[in-house]
Amino acid sequence: MPTRQLLVLRHAKSSWDDPKLADFDRPLGPRGLKTAPLMGRELSRRGWLPDLALVSAALRTRDTWRLVAAELLKSAAAEFTDALYEA
Repeated sequence: MPTRQLLVLRHAKSSWDDPKLADFDRPLGPRGLKTAPLMGRELSRRGWLPDLALVSAALRTRDTWRLVAAELLKSAAAEFTDALYEA
């Protein structure tokens, strides 16, 4: 049986510009928009290419994954779920 790896990523830096937004709806901030693609490139550089991504349905985590995934050398299936929010 091949060795399996678990990669755990936290969402990129979120924006707090609108304090009225629900936490679930908080977008990425400028720093997060800049650094999320860097993480995707670093994962590719290291050969850490996921087969499946389990992603919280919160806006900032979906956007982080979208930016990371765009930089990966191979595509990965993604499942977005409310169950991971605040996990």
